[in-house]
Amino acid sequence: MNFNFTVGALTCLLAFTFSTAQAQEKMWTLDECVNYAIDNNVQVKQSELQLKISKSNQQVAYWDYAPNLNFNSSYGWNFGLNIDPVTNQISQSQRQTGNFNLNSTWVLYNGGRKYNSITRSNLDYLAAMYSLEDVKNDVSLNVAGAFLQILLNKEILNVALEQERITQLQLGRMQRLVDAGARPLGDKLQLDAQFSRDQQNRITAENAVTISKLQLANLLQLEKPEELEVSEPQLAVPEADAILRDASVVYNTALSNQPSIKAAEKRVESSEESVDISRSGALPTLSLQGLIGTSYSDQILRPTGTVTTVVPIGTVDGTNQVVYSAVPQEIPTGYENKPFSDQINDNLNEYIGINLTIPLFNRLSTHNNYEIARLNRDISKLQLEQEKNALRQTIYQAHADAKASYNSYLAAEKAVEASEESFKYAQQRYDVGALSQFDYENAKNNLASAKSEMLRAKYDYIFKIKVLEFYLTNQVKL
Repeated sequence: MNFNFTVGALTCLLAFTFSTAQAQEKMWTLDECVNYAIDNNVQVKQSELQLKISKSNQQVAYWDYAPNLNFNSSYGWNFGLNIDPVTNQISQSQRQTGNFNLNSTWVLYNGGRKYNSITRSNLDYLAAMYSLEDVKNDVSLNVAGAFLQILLNKEILNVALEQERITQLQLGRMQRLVDAGARPLGDKLQLDAQFSRDQQNRITAENAVTISKLQLANLLQLEKPEELEVSEPQLAVPEADAILRDASVVYNTALSNQPSIKAAEKRVESSEESVDISRSGALPTLSLQGLIGTSYSDQILRPTGTVTTVVPIGTVDGTNQVVYSAVPQEIPTGYENKPFSDQINDNLNEYIGINLTIPLFNRLSTHNNYEIARLNRDISKLQLEQEKNALRQTIYQAHADAKASYNSYLAAEKAVEASEESFKYAQQRYDVGALSQFDYENAKNNLASAKSEMLRAKYDYIFKIKVLEFYLTNQVKL
């Protein structure tokens, strides 16, 4: 391998990496990632729409208390045999008729169905609100995990770059020693092979960083994932207070603050109201009804003029002499259709009444609805227990994992300390020629491996502690 070419390539790579980093205009913090993901996540948007639906149903339930108001109208043409509206006799005619009315019904009592419907709609709205919070929490945890994975992969990349840098420096020194005859060519070849392995490790680490960024970008729904660059806060290893608590304490706390449990509880309460609503179907309904209406017919006539005269009212028996009324009467001289506006005013009618409906038999519909509501209530109770059991299992598992990861981190930390001392000793022996190239590289690789394992243990512990803290505080913070 040409040394100058290798150095030049590495220099170009580092310069490109630096310039790319400099070109990044935005460094995403964890809070920014979480907020952006919540604003753009599809599941969050679906839950928000479901919350709006619950809000609309809530308003419908409240307005159901108010009386309804309807306007009805009809206008038609009749042909053939019809009842004359003037004479009330059947006649062959063609006529136009119209009916117009305004009616209202106000339910005064229906077995408490309206009140229970309002209560159920309020509970459904709260359940939808808690479900939305639960989805947001899931998104937050997923984003936090992906964010920490990027930080971990970056630190592992730094270890790989450091290993490559050290080997690169050794290559220059080794070349001079080989040229001077102080070292055999085989040591140089071994170091070339080690440098190639370091390059492979660095490339693998770079790819891991890229993949972890793509995973976070996917959670954020970014259109250009390649532009994502996260900030790198200094993460200290948190205290082990959370794992020193009993898991039952964490669980009992989570029962009171986790939205998934609250949502399930509200669904149980809502199902109880559904049972009461279905039971009210067997109770009477009392309502107040009112109507005001009018009508029109083109057969309704009015006189166009009158004359005053006496009219015959009968005859005298035996003589057939006509007897006239003593009071003169006005006799129409002609007729015309009564105007539409006059009929609307003259035909006005009003109605108000009380309606009582007592269900006697409805083909077992009420009974079946009641049984279905009871079964749905039992299902919701089982779902609540399932949510509690899942939460308990998750917390106890997270508590055990946090303990294990903490102990693993402590062991890895000691392993790094031992590996650093071993490498220092190997470096001293290697510098005086008392250690072979193979043994030296083995000590260096052991140190790199120990650092990588410590980093993995560190971030694994941090994430699991953050999970426990989330169940205690309902927040995700670094």
